[in-house]
Amino acid sequence: MADSHAATTAHQPEEQHEGGHATVATYVRIAVVLTVLTAIEVGTLYIPGIPKALLVSSLLFMSVLKFFLVVGFYMHLRYDHPILRALFVGPLLIAVAIILALMALFGGFVLLPRP
Repeated sequence: MADSHAATTAHQPEEQHEGGHATVATYVRIAVVLTVLTAIEVGTLYIPGIPKALLVSSLLFMSVLKFFLVVGFYMHLRYDHPILRALFVGPLLIAVAIILALMALFGGFVLLPRP
């Protein structure tokens, strides 16, 4: 029985074990990446003279990257069935659209330049 278990685990990728989920080493690597990204985010706030548009866009990019890492690995969305993934992404897109519409409605951001 131990031989059959060794034979099945020998053909599985190193980052996954039974059930298709990541190993503890993968979670630790993702945690290190998230920590480094957070340190870079905090560090960018202290760079003098950085243009505001570059600051905001870089912070948004790093936040989106961290979001996808957390959702993909810690919420196990990467290993779920595509239907479950769609059930997460669909309402997320609707929520983002509603937030952008409310921001446009109440002047949180400007779609067209004001005179």
